[in-house]
Amino acid sequence: MLLEVNELSKEYKQSVLPWKTKKTTALHKVSFSLDHYQTLAILGETGSGKSTLAKLLAGAEKPSSGQILLNGNPIENTSAKERCRQIRMIFQDPATSLNPNLSIGKILDEPLKLNTNLNQAERQEKIEKILNRVGLLSDYVWHYPHMLSNGQKQRIALARALMLDPKIIVADKPFAAMDPSTRSQMVNLFMELQQTFGLAYIFVSHNLNIVKHISDYVFVMHNGMVVEQGKTSEVLTNPRHVLTKKLLYSQQMLKSKNII
Repeated sequence: MLLEVNELSKEYKQSVLPWKTKKTTALHKVSFSLDHYQTLAILGETGSGKSTLAKLLAGAEKPSSGQILLNGNPIENTSAKERCRQIRMIFQDPATSLNPNLSIGKILDEPLKLNTNLNQAERQEKIEKILNRVGLLSDYVWHYPHMLSNGQKQRIALARALMLDPKIIVADKPFAAMDPSTRSQMVNLFMELQQTFGLAYIFVSHNLNIVKHISDYVFVMHNGMVVEQGKTSEVLTNPRHVLTKKLLYSQQMLKSKNII
């Protein structure tokens, strides 16, 4: 199994008085497994713990308890460089995750410089190859983020994630800022790349139409807990938890008003 998560949890401590702290549980013990070519979608309202789980998996935050296994090995026994190579994260707003002072070429070159032994010519070849993979011309290396559309920025964010040949990509609402046409193109691109490279995806999303289209399994989260889980087709066709039913109803209302 590529990825195994066992009872992962996260607590935050907050000072309420100089001598007193308050613990808040952002994520209650979550367990699942995911293999190559598989996609897990995480649904839930704002503050449900979706993004916390995504950050823990990507290594952006450390869990309070629990274990993450990568190819059967505890991830804490894996070097930071190797974890960075294996699991990559894409954020919701590429405008804030792409350094506006760096050209696209330098943005894509950075992970290669830090995590590989490739020389400059080899890195340049890799950058051009990945740009083509995400549907952009090699000339984009000379562009800066402010020169790109939202869709193009997200393609650059995807290219940066692919630069180290990862096995897992964690994407936190990657299609949220896109118009329907661009969103459709990006969803198809993600699926094509999964079939080409055997990627495992973990998607945080609010859009049930996309979730139905791209995911094999789904988590529905509330107050840091997984309240419903299973195969996407089964959960969204026959929801059992009131929150899942509420999310489906909200999606139907938006669709009827042509908002999505």
